[in-house]
Amino acid sequence: MEQVSGIIEQPIFRNGNGFIVFNLRSGRNIIRVAGEDQDLHESDVVECEGEWTQFRGQPQFKAKTIIPQIPTTTEAITAYLASGRIKGISKVFAARLVDAFGLNLIDVVEKEPHLLKKVPGFGPSRIKTLTEGLNEQIGTRSILIFLHGFGMGKHHIKKIQQVYGLSAVEKIKENPYQLCQDISGIGFTIADRIGLRTGIAPDHPGRMIAGAQHALNQEVNKTGSTGLPESKLIEKALDLLSKEKPVDHEKVKQGVAELIKNKLAVRFTVQGEEYVFPAAMYEAESGIAKHLKRLLSIKCKTSQDDDEAMGELIDEVEQSFGIKLGDQQREAVKMALCNPVCIITGGPGTGKTTIMRVFLECCRRILNMHNADMLLCAPTGKAAKRLSSTSGLEAMTMHRALAYQPVEGEFMFNEHNPLEASVIVVDEFSMTDTQLCYWLLRAVATGARLVIVGDVDQLESVGPGKVLMDMIDSGAIPVTRLNEIFRQAAQSQIIINCHMINRGEVPNLTNGDKDNDFFFMRSDSDEQTAKTIVSLMDRLARHYGYDVFDDIQVLTPMRKGKVGQYELNRQLQELLNASNIGNGITLRQDDVVVELCVGDKVMHIKNNREMDVYNGDTGRIIQVNKKERTLRVAYDHRVVDYAYVDLEELRLAYAMTVHKSQGSEYPCLIIPASMSHYNLLNRSTFYTGFSRAKKTLVAVGDQKALRVAASRVSTEKRLTGLLAHLSA
Repeated sequence: MEQVSGIIEQPIFRNGNGFIVFNLRSGRNIIRVAGEDQDLHESDVVECEGEWTQFRGQPQFKAKTIIPQIPTTTEAITAYLASGRIKGISKVFAARLVDAFGLNLIDVVEKEPHLLKKVPGFGPSRIKTLTEGLNEQIGTRSILIFLHGFGMGKHHIKKIQQVYGLSAVEKIKENPYQLCQDISGIGFTIADRIGLRTGIAPDHPGRMIAGAQHALNQEVNKTGSTGLPESKLIEKALDLLSKEKPVDHEKVKQGVAELIKNKLAVRFTVQGEEYVFPAAMYEAESGIAKHLKRLLSIKCKTSQDDDEAMGELIDEVEQSFGIKLGDQQREAVKMALCNPVCIITGGPGTGKTTIMRVFLECCRRILNMHNADMLLCAPTGKAAKRLSSTSGLEAMTMHRALAYQPVEGEFMFNEHNPLEASVIVVDEFSMTDTQLCYWLLRAVATGARLVIVGDVDQLESVGPGKVLMDMIDSGAIPVTRLNEIFRQAAQSQIIINCHMINRGEVPNLTNGDKDNDFFFMRSDSDEQTAKTIVSLMDRLARHYGYDVFDDIQVLTPMRKGKVGQYELNRQLQELLNASNIGNGITLRQDDVVVELCVGDKVMHIKNNREMDVYNGDTGRIIQVNKKERTLRVAYDHRVVDYAYVDLEELRLAYAMTVHKSQGSEYPCLIIPASMSHYNLLNRSTFYTGFSRAKKTLVAVGDQKALRVAASRVSTEKRLTGLLAHLSA
């Protein structure tokens, strides 16, 4: 990129949305510049970075960045002071100041303002106005210039100014690693770039602490573990901190110790080994154990001693519903009625929905409960919507049930203000990560019943932890495992194949007639697989009447590759939204160039309570402002605005990973099976993927890949402390 600098002579055009065109005097030349408005005024000194283009046959400099500079000539200082930015300083007063102090004026204002009394017309009031105004203007520009040099955007710069004020540059130079603690969204990578360039020693204590914390958080986010052995953390931190220049092992070890001493992490023994957990993860896991023990300590009004009465009640409900429960289902209903906390786990077709309906009706009859006494919730909006349709009661996401308060930054319901519900049912609990489980449990009132429903054989939650598995393995909570497939479900090849894969058997890939619900289409290459998947969108829509946006979903094990999420999204976007491509916002996600356009199907991939949008929420882009780089997404019952900095949390969703699909069901599902996804070819991935299909499932690819998947159990084990807490 090229650079031009000079003084703004004349703003030509402003559109009111952050775009400006102005004439720039650079030496003897007048240059027309277009770019992003940084609250620019006539006489501002600026440095522009960009490229030369043409506008109506004339040269124009298209600036990618425009950075206001501190004026360094008497002419520039005079023009800057007289620009109207500082109240009460006219051209006459500006000229007097420069005549009196020349190039030293800015230093005088900042360090020796009492000398300004020598200038005619400058009494205490005007001196105060000048010093406050100029210090703010110069301070702001110093921060902007300093931070822009490290590739930091406007959003973060604004946050830093708000937190550190005009002394931001000095504070950052003293210890740039404090940014990791004080400024949301700034991590070790940016802080370390600043630190190393400004001469901070590679073994600076602040760097050791920040590096250890980054290594810990990186491992938690990458692996889904909630902590890791201290010896492994020291190794990871040492590798990270020694990339530029080797640092001493003992210094890193001390950094980990200081991290714990500063209460940013906690040391805790798991199976005789010292682990280190991020403070929030330790609080969540210990809190889960504490609140479960609290809930389990209360004896229910109904108990196993009333077995005969329980049986008669269930018989009555069966008769009124016109159904007959299986033995496992009856035991599950009794367990839920007789225990303050219980877990019901089973795969598709094992009757979990029927159990819930019978249990809730029993609560109405034996405990005189009303619908208002019952709370049904799930981790995602789609799972909650499905729970609502199957139960006949209103269901909501766990976040909405807990009522997040944006101003306070907390949930309304917690241990001090518990939920009023007497019965709480949480579905799709395998998706619930450690933090969300903690938030829920602390809000459940002592004496309330909590029924946890999920499939422990599904992939673990996207967020850290393996909460459902640890709860079951602890033996502290009553559990019913469902493994009987009921007659209607047993006729579905989708459900049969789900259970075959889960047992380690190769699924039945024989294609039946059009009325069959499972199909396999063989492909000899990933390129052919991708083409087949794209062609299926129109075929499935025509033959079955599916809507290509709302009904058909492509799931894939991996993000990258020829049949990964990004490439499939690119091809499906070209098929389904071609008319809007080129008019969207382009950005990099996971080092892949992506364009987000009006009409695109998208998914939010992180819990963002401030924006009231959560991991797994899907919607459609309804508006794009390309110049401002903002867009608007319509989700169920709400519209969310995204600034450019928020787009990292948004992904195209024509295709998504199997992991991200948890808790959702789709009328029609397409999933590739490729040996190129070897690392993720295991039972959990395809069992989870197949079980997301409601009516039609089409697998495309290599039979060998499905054979490998059925034969392998995932070897990636998450490291957690919850089981140790529950067993304590």
